[in-house]
Amino acid sequence: SPFGAESGDVYLIKTDSNFVSWTNWIEGNIFHDADENCLKDSLETGQKNYPVEVTGGQEIITYALTDTLGNFRVRVDTGTYVVRAQLPSNYWEFCEDSLLVELPELFDTIQLEMPVQAVVDCPLLSVDLATPFLRRCFPSTYYVHFCNSGTLATDSASLQLILDPFLTYVSSSIPLAAQSGDTLLFNLGAIPVGECGNFTVTVEVSCDAELGQTHCTEAHIFPDSLCIPTAGWSGAEIEVSALCANDTLHFSIANTGTAPTSEPLEFIVIEDDVILMSGDFGILQPGASESYSLAAGGATYRLEAEQEPNFPGGWSAPSVTVEGCGGAGGSVSFGFVNQFPQDDGSPFVDIHCRQNVGSYDPNDKQAFPQGYHAQHFIEANTELEYLIRFQNTGTDTAFQVVVLDTLSPFLDPATVRPGASSHAYQFELLGSGILKFTFNDILLPDSNVNEPASHGFVQFRLAQRPDVPPGSVIENSAAIYFDFNPPVLTNTTWHTVGQDFVLVETAEPAGGGAVRVAVFPNPFRSAATLELQGGEISGGVFRLYDALGRQVRTENFNGNRVVFERRGLADGVYFFRMEVDGEAVASGKMIAR
Repeated sequence: SPFGAESGDVYLIKTDSNFVSWTNWIEGNIFHDADENCLKDSLETGQKNYPVEVTGGQEIITYALTDTLGNFRVRVDTGTYVVRAQLPSNYWEFCEDSLLVELPELFDTIQLEMPVQAVVDCPLLSVDLATPFLRRCFPSTYYVHFCNSGTLATDSASLQLILDPFLTYVSSSIPLAAQSGDTLLFNLGAIPVGECGNFTVTVEVSCDAELGQTHCTEAHIFPDSLCIPTAGWSGAEIEVSALCANDTLHFSIANTGTAPTSEPLEFIVIEDDVILMSGDFGILQPGASESYSLAAGGATYRLEAEQEPNFPGGWSAPSVTVEGCGGAGGSVSFGFVNQFPQDDGSPFVDIHCRQNVGSYDPNDKQAFPQGYHAQHFIEANTELEYLIRFQNTGTDTAFQVVVLDTLSPFLDPATVRPGASSHAYQFELLGSGILKFTFNDILLPDSNVNEPASHGFVQFRLAQRPDVPPGSVIENSAAIYFDFNPPVLTNTTWHTVGQDFVLVETAEPAGGGAVRVAVFPNPFRSAATLELQGGEISGGVFRLYDALGRQVRTENFNGNRVVFERRGLADGVYFFRMEVDGEAVASGKMIAR
């Protein structure tokens, strides 16, 4: 009978002192197979911090993390299991991607060896940047965490930190090698394979910054060359930039590579949270660029462009964001910069954007990107970065702080990359997806004795599971333990997985609600399609106005689509209005060029 069924059956289950009834163990060692014979020799060393996944059937049983000697150990029931491990980078490969394990009897232990070999001899550096908060007129600290996940040590690594213009360098925990304006250079020296390092940079936030303004700082670690060639890449590389001149914003899309782009590529411009422009740019020769200018009125403007197909690494998504251009003496929109990912998919680069604050919750959790609109929309396969902040607001020093984070089932624990933190920590990957950060001997003073030193944080990044279905909600929160006290629970962050969720323009129809209309391409050359998403319309009227408000075109339509032919319309910005019985159902902007 099923356990718990109302059959009157009695079950006796024997457990250990931790209430665990499973009696079998899977033990293993991941090591660098230097001589590439797929066998462990006496001088071959273990590989630490490799996430290991144990699966039984279609169910993930547990995760583990290899220790400093490359060992892992997980408890399982009887049955058949598949054991896989996550590589730190594609510079490594296993002799076998997965191992099949059979444990038909109780009280059994199986030993596994998982050799890993170098694909290429090359360092692969990564950087993670974080600050728990930024306050106007006060010093704030950036924490820099860097690692070498490649197969070869580097002897002369360096790091470039480009500060936001409203931040001024004060000091750093390692010597500053050089400074040119807002750009700082630090020499990191040797970084062995599999090792990481940390340092801090103290800055002061200008009193001229507005409350709530976003400050973006970029860290770039060198060497930053990739050693594995990418098949099918033409050699073109798309980079984007922006310049705010008074009340005009100038965007540029440039090919900084060594070959022409292989095909026309798309771009969009987002104003706050609606698409203002979209279209494609033609074949760009090396060194060539296309520019777009628009009147700015204090909003947040973001340019996104497609990268050349098969670009090395596959992580580049060129984008640039400008906050508040043209808002002098008027209203400026804040809070939109982090709704989308930054252009820092490369391990060599991390862009950290934070709004300056007055007061804040000392024990909280934040997610980057924050997501779009109230639903916090993100696309499937978008990586997420979480920052967990804590503060000792008790009455005595905290000697140990433990942060436990049980991941959403839509996130992949095997891809977790622990990052920057305020203090040294021990990281563990447990159970079916539990992250544990232990700050031993942290000696965190209480806020009454030393408020600035009473704060701490940790940051980590990870991927979604592949192709999470649209509409899935990814929730996440953490529990913070100060010594032996009950846990402090953070807020819950959430994201909704979606697609094509950025509005082109919305308007209130007569019956209430909102109608979304997509305009493509926009800007347009000969024709544009306007598609109402949300229902069919009978007896609709499309009206087009120029920048002076003069009506220049009227067309009747039925259904949910209008195909607008330019027919001699001059270049410029136009405004459309779609009506039913004289009531607006949608409106927006179109650009002819």
